[in-house]
Amino acid sequence: MFCGRRVAATFVTVHRWRLLKGPSSFVRVDHGRTLTMDATTADHYSRNRSFQQSVGVKVLQQYLRWEGGDTVLDAGCGTGEICTYISQQPGVASVLGFDVSAEFVSFASQYNSAPNVRYDVADVSDISTYKPEWEGAFSKAVCLYVLHWVRDKAAALRAIHSCLTSRGEILLLCDTEESSFNQTSLIMASHPKWQPYLGEFVPIVFPWPSGDLGKNRSRLMQECGFEVLSCHIEQNHQHFESKAKLKEWLRAVFPHLNYIPQDRQEEFFHDLLEVARDTRLASTDALYIEVTATLVLHARKL
Repeated sequence: MFCGRRVAATFVTVHRWRLLKGPSSFVRVDHGRTLTMDATTADHYSRNRSFQQSVGVKVLQQYLRWEGGDTVLDAGCGTGEICTYISQQPGVASVLGFDVSAEFVSFASQYNSAPNVRYDVADVSDISTYKPEWEGAFSKAVCLYVLHWVRDKAAALRAIHSCLTSRGEILLLCDTEESSFNQTSLIMASHPKWQPYLGEFVPIVFPWPSGDLGKNRSRLMQECGFEVLSCHIEQNHQHFESKAKLKEWLRAVFPHLNYIPQDRQEEFFHDLLEVARDTRLASTDALYIEVTATLVLHARKL
């Protein structure tokens, strides 16, 4: 991989934690282009996504400069925390966040609302679910920790491209094939002890292909009508106050657990942590995570 490497460590202490409330769901999009999951309830995910929030805010501050009247699209907004952050930045006129999960969008509308923020339900890789008024309506778009759940990245990128104004910018975060998150997910999905429980519901991760990236460039982005402004591979860390809090983060991002019988979940977590240590996703004492080989890509619509 020749994309420029910038190692940026982010350390955050997590202070709040509650138990998972209610069942989770697995959403398959019928047209077959995107696999999207609610790894947990929206409430649980919102309370256990501080890592995603801290890294998201960091890259927004590093790569985007807000200008007067900016209209921003958050493609795959989840529970809306990034939308709220963006809406508060000087120069931002409005934010539209969309997600394929109606539950997450409902939560975002209730708990992360603001006068200049709107939410809608749409599939990032299915342009037929986009509203006609979105075409050419946004000066900037963000897509953070979304595209590794999307099989057809070209369809997603072209759809987002259609929503941008001329010279509009996009900022994305996506795990690569070498990332510790991707490696851990693949190993657990095929683990001989747990694969029988997962069956057809095994969540599949589609990391950004390493062969696409060159020195500060991406063939895929170019083919989808973008000029790459910056392309880096980063790693980020987060510290947890306890092993229990780290486990809740794992629960929020690894939907495998949803299909494991209750009386075997502690055993599953034991194996998950062992694999996470081997892939360097989790520390030996299970008090911090290190997500390696994450793509940060900033581009402009041609």
